[in-house]
Amino acid sequence: MAKKEPILDAKFAQSLVDIIAAELNKNVNIVDEDGIIIASFSPERIGKLHEAAALHLTGSLAEEFSVSEADEKKWPGVRSGFNVAIRYRNRRAGFIGVTGQPETAAPYARLAARFVAAALEANERQQLLLKTLREKKELQSSLLNQIIRVQEEERRKISRELHDETSQSLTSIIMGLRLLAEQMPEEAWREKVLAMREVAAGTLDAVHRLAVELRPLLLDDLGLAPALQRYAETYAKQYGINVQLDVSEVAGCRFLPEIETALYRIVQEALTNIAKHAEASQVWICIGKKQRRLYCRVQDDGKGFERTILNKAVDGRPCLGIHGMQERVELLQGEFEIISQPGGGTTVWVEVPARKR
Repeated sequence: MAKKEPILDAKFAQSLVDIIAAELNKNVNIVDEDGIIIASFSPERIGKLHEAAALHLTGSLAEEFSVSEADEKKWPGVRSGFNVAIRYRNRRAGFIGVTGQPETAAPYARLAARFVAAALEANERQQLLLKTLREKKELQSSLLNQIIRVQEEERRKISRELHDETSQSLTSIIMGLRLLAEQMPEEAWREKVLAMREVAAGTLDAVHRLAVELRPLLLDDLGLAPALQRYAETYAKQYGINVQLDVSEVAGCRFLPEIETALYRIVQEALTNIAKHAEASQVWICIGKKQRRLYCRVQDDGKGFERTILNKAVDGRPCLGIHGMQERVELLQGEFEIISQPGGGTTVWVEVPARKR
């Protein structure tokens, strides 16, 4: 027959003994279902067999019993006092004993037994709550991960459609307008057609930027390092901010798609925040490897900010971009930190497990 799983954990039982003994100012001990003392105010008793308790646990249904001075002589190691069964889930989980004269120790022992039973129930509820919270967090992470995957897939589809269809159509229009301008006999009409061509060319550039913002083809085709190099070049031209990018340690390396996507989006969000808020002239980006982990650092020489602002809304809006970065890192079981101070610039630090394709 399989042995029942013990209810009383020794460490938990000892913490209860310490509390009860301090309150009652008496010696207290707890025995398990086999009559072994697992917690005691007297450390030397722990691990010894309480013969009287073992006898009652195996040979009777008694809920409580006393130990007299005569019993002390009969059973070595047993001290006079009063012992009460610890009831939990309709089982005797063991006995709790309070030493002293049985008549005076009895009410204390009964009170201590009720306290231990209540503590066991409270501990079970707490463990159940923690388990529920873990399951809820795991479900939340799973759903969030799925949402991100769907978003990235939709971004990829739209980006390819913009690149393959819309860009080609605009390119054909630009070429057609150029040919049409060359065939115009009047200079005024030729200038109008060329002006329309410039508008179409500007639209094509905007479509290219939008396609890259949505999902760069380089990220899927060549990986993180080339995609960041292209994005850094475009960013520097668009905002006039000097960007120094170091991806030498990961050049030619391919990692799991979720890792590459997360790091790319984090760098993208960090650079967007720098352009909007930092008033920086210089940005340093470094992606590297440290043992079995990838790290990413984005640093600027901007005006910085007080860290308390992360818990507040900016211009009436919460810092959703920063929370989004943090959520992406948590999904990868990584570490995320923002270091900043007024006038001292800002550094975004990310470290995640480096799982390769």
